[in-house]
Amino acid sequence: MFNISVIIPSINPDRWKNIFYQVKNSVGSYSFDVICSGPNLPFGLEEETRNGSFKYVEDYGCPSRSFQRAVENSKAEYISFIPDDCALDEGAFNEALSFMEGKPKNHGMILMYDEGPGNQSKNRDYWTSGFHAPDLDQNGINPNWLIAPCFMYNREYFVEVGGLDCSYEHVNMNGHGLAYFTQANGGQLHYSPRRIFKCSHEPKTYENVLLQAHLKNDRPKFIEFWSQQDAVQKYNVKFNNWKDQEEKWSRRYGQS
Repeated sequence: MFNISVIIPSINPDRWKNIFYQVKNSVGSYSFDVICSGPNLPFGLEEETRNGSFKYVEDYGCPSRSFQRAVENSKAEYISFIPDDCALDEGAFNEALSFMEGKPKNHGMILMYDEGPGNQSKNRDYWTSGFHAPDLDQNGINPNWLIAPCFMYNREYFVEVGGLDCSYEHVNMNGHGLAYFTQANGGQLHYSPRRIFKCSHEPKTYENVLLQAHLKNDRPKFIEFWSQQDAVQKYNVKFNNWKDQEEKWSRRYGQS
């Protein structure tokens, strides 16, 4: 069994090879695999596929569906989500995994990062819901609850509580929902010991389709649900919900 599976959904398969070697430098002495879920296997990772440290899941669905399918293929103690346009800090995952040793199963970690010109990893308030009004200023959200847009969870716990709600197309606001449920039910989120990665958003591959998914589906769905005072009590996600989503993401590939 690996210590961690670093899972990358289907946004930009051409970047997977670079990410694989960055993960290797970031985890240090811990065992790992990288699981990519998407439309094609990039050339150059065949050897890693044979020795088990790289796994590929062919999927044409939205990123949330692709991520959840990849979790099914993980045998690691922890699973994590990072974007494919990031530059990982050397040794950062090593420190994160060391910190999580011995923590209860329902404890997760915020994988702090910087994006664009910002220094979000230096600002603890950035990772609270109250910082992100108006979207996260909803009746059902405690403003002190932490958010984990990029996360690490015990795999067994993640599956037991349903993982991501894959009716959200992008892996983002559904991660907030999982974080809220965790904190409201006795779990805890920890800040990563230091920044895990820097995200540049360059080049802007598929940016438009993700923005449209956010504006037309994910954001309105999130606000409608979490505007309810008792939203966290109503929160109920089943792990196999990825099977209810489109096998071929129409927003990216068009209608079949």
